[in-house]
Amino acid sequence: MLGAAIQPTIQLNGVAVGDSKPGGFFFVDQAPGAKDVSTTTEVEKKLTFTLDIGQTRYVRTVIGFGIVAGRVYPELVDDATAQKEIADTSYIGKPMITK
Repeated sequence: MLGAAIQPTIQLNGVAVGDSKPGGFFFVDQAPGAKDVSTTTEVEKKLTFTLDIGQTRYVRTVIGFGIVAGRVYPELVDDATAQKEIADTSYIGKPMITK
């Protein structure tokens, strides 16, 4: 598990919603609109997207290499890829509703 020790907090629009943990997933119910997902290790990495009414978006975190520590990058994945990958993971969070 490359980068298993790197488990930064994931922020959604500046609010901590969970941690990036290998083999785990969580979800957050959100109102439609602009969304910023960010993680911070030695640098902040950010993903920006729009959530439409009734839409489900999936964000995967990927480990990359940094100078001092690994970096965790959030990236959007399509529904089919997300469903396949989630099947091999475990739920690690509590459902959160943020506005």
